[in-house]
Amino acid sequence: MIEKRPFGRTGHLSTVTLFGAAALSRATQAEADRVLDLLLEYGVNHIDVAARYGDAELRIAPWMARHRQDFFLAIWPTTSVSRCSTTCN
Repeated sequence: MIEKRPFGRTGHLSTVTLFGAAALSRATQAEADRVLDLLLEYGVNHIDVAARYGDAELRIAPWMARHRQDFFLAIWPTTSVSRCSTTCN
């Protein structure tokens, strides 16, 4: 299992390895689901995503609906409202 450490003042114990969702910017939903399932399998519990990461937010949203309790989702702010703000919570 991957080591976990406190993430700032959030109280969340994040894995020291996190997933940069920019890797999903051009993925199909099926590809994204496979990648996200691997994160769950290997114990990675921290996902970094931003609106500028292409379709990453859209690929994560349906999966997070089933696994929200398993992950800390770090959404980087932008000048516009994130597409994930209503679907990933």
